[in-house]
Amino acid sequence: MAMKILLFHPFLKSMGGAEKLIYEYSKRSKHKIYILSWIYIKNKTFSFEAVYSILGNKLESIARSYFGRLLFLPLSLLKFPEDFDVLVISTSGISILSLLGKKINIPKLAYVHTPLRAAYPLDIIWNINYRFRQLKKYFYKSAYTIYNFLEKNAWSKLDFAVFNSYLSRKRALDKKLIDLDKTAIIYPGANLESLYYKEPENYFLYVARFNIIKRQHILIKAFAKFSKKYDYKLILVGGLENKRYFIRLLKLIKKYNLENRVKLLYNLPYQKIIELYSKALAFVHIPFMEDFGIAPLEAAAAGKYIINVYPSGNYEILKDFPGIYWIKERFYDEKMVEEVYKALEYFIKNKDELIEKGKENRKKIKELDLSWDRFAKEMDKIIETRIV
Repeated sequence: MAMKILLFHPFLKSMGGAEKLIYEYSKRSKHKIYILSWIYIKNKTFSFEAVYSILGNKLESIARSYFGRLLFLPLSLLKFPEDFDVLVISTSGISILSLLGKKINIPKLAYVHTPLRAAYPLDIIWNINYRFRQLKKYFYKSAYTIYNFLEKNAWSKLDFAVFNSYLSRKRALDKKLIDLDKTAIIYPGANLESLYYKEPENYFLYVARFNIIKRQHILIKAFAKFSKKYDYKLILVGGLENKRYFIRLLKLIKKYNLENRVKLLYNLPYQKIIELYSKALAFVHIPFMEDFGIAPLEAAAAGKYIINVYPSGNYEILKDFPGIYWIKERFYDEKMVEEVYKALEYFIKNKDELIEKGKENRKKIKELDLSWDRFAKEMDKIIETRIV
């Protein structure tokens, strides 16, 4: 019998991975999904059905701000309607606080894209080193101290949590937020059927939203050193999430006289991105300890050699693929620049062989079921057997 599920995700504001997961699950679940959000920017995200948004498209700029999202926390005091069979909270950290101070008389499950990265010990050190300067550091320290105080209590209200990777779950277990026997891993789906291979042109490709956590600046610095010896191009593609960081990248390109070598392309239609995958010489993916990461799966489906970094959620799927150069996370920018440079040079010195290994990635990924139908079935099964 189909159930009524209330799925809460606070910000539906982009074509990002979390919104994509909610969109695909709500379409494919055999249960009826009703979505609740604080912010819903219809023209910048997916075409959801059955959405109730408290503020609609108001305060968009604040919703996109790193600290600004904290201003929405008073909305977490609102009660959830209980004429549903299950409450599912889609969380990257903030939305879990909506469980505080409430007695909710229906089963409660979280799908965890990540526990709040900004409050995780390694990320705190990284943020203080690279994201925040001067007074923002002190505000940040106060914010994560308060958050850590509230976080454990909020997590204690959950009946079960599903994580998008073992890495993501490890963050929660490290902080003792939940018992292991109340957890499961379900990898997100990926639309890989439309990816295809074409003979490579002379560019490296990186697809990720423009944000410091994706570390496009490291790739540009490594490519500047690489370009002194080798004549290739670099294309960076992504959503324009952080304009200040995007401007920083433009200045970096100018500083290294790379205007004719490096292109920044933003908000491209997906068909154009697929075309760029198909013709890329190789794919580079170097975010800081990403909880999952769809882009390397797409690059593998396009038959491309991949320069990747671990630990990451996608490492759990791709670790045995033949056409991947794995960089162990070095944490510090200057060390990562050197590692990325070595990887680029290694690829060029062994180009013909590694292009062939990239083609093997395409064969390997076809052996896996990474479909959204698989994801929806696994989520439905957890809800039906573990918490209801």
